[in-house]
Amino acid sequence: MFRPIAIGLLALVVALQEGPSRAEDFTAVAAKNAFDEYLKRVDEIERIAAERKAEAKERLTRSLQETAQFEAESGSRYRGMLGSYFNADGPIPFVMLSVPTGVNAFGAHAHSVFNGRYDMTKPLFSFHSRGHVVMPESGTYYLEASRGYGDFKLNNVGYTLGTPAPGNRYSADVELSKGVYEIYFSVGNNGGQLPEAAIRIVEKSTGNELPIFIYASEVEEFLHDRSFGVALMETSNWKSEENRLD
Repeated sequence: MFRPIAIGLLALVVALQEGPSRAEDFTAVAAKNAFDEYLKRVDEIERIAAERKAEAKERLTRSLQETAQFEAESGSRYRGMLGSYFNADGPIPFVMLSVPTGVNAFGAHAHSVFNGRYDMTKPLFSFHSRGHVVMPESGTYYLEASRGYGDFKLNNVGYTLGTPAPGNRYSADVELSKGVYEIYFSVGNNGGQLPEAAIRIVEKSTGNELPIFIYASEVEEFLHDRSFGVALMETSNWKSEENRLD
């Protein structure tokens, strides 16, 4: 919408900036060069605006989907996440249903599950986990993850956590709208970070840590994955009756 008046304005600006002598020598070539530069800037602004619009649309779509699922499955939520372990070849038949706390992804109980059932000459490569969270109000939220995290996504939008936090973790304060969000979290293991895997979300205005949860239908489908040819082994001693939210 700026382009119809751009040439005249740019010509005037260039002339005034360069002084009387330069104004007399002002040519169509100089005007064209200035206008081309202006168009580049406008195109960049429009590109960024289009990207922001697409991101906003994606967030809205995800939010509506999450809200619809939340309403449909209300009464069947459990504290937890759907966590999968990977080695260099891909996923392995070991899973964790608990929210990573920094001690449970490869703690004592996980060790007991892996022992004798997994070839430890094939190092664990990464851990991926997904779940849901309800932001009770629009406002500022504190996101925290362990060192070596690869992804921290809410409704498929990634967040960079750049502020050091206690326990060798990283954090960020972000503005979020009220609603239900899907969480995706991953952590690598090239420096032994997997055993420290942890994720937290806190509502800043109240200081309350928000429960990360999974639906009963998701747990059922997740645990009945037979693509490995064997039953999946849960590593955190997670029990549904101890983690039911409503």
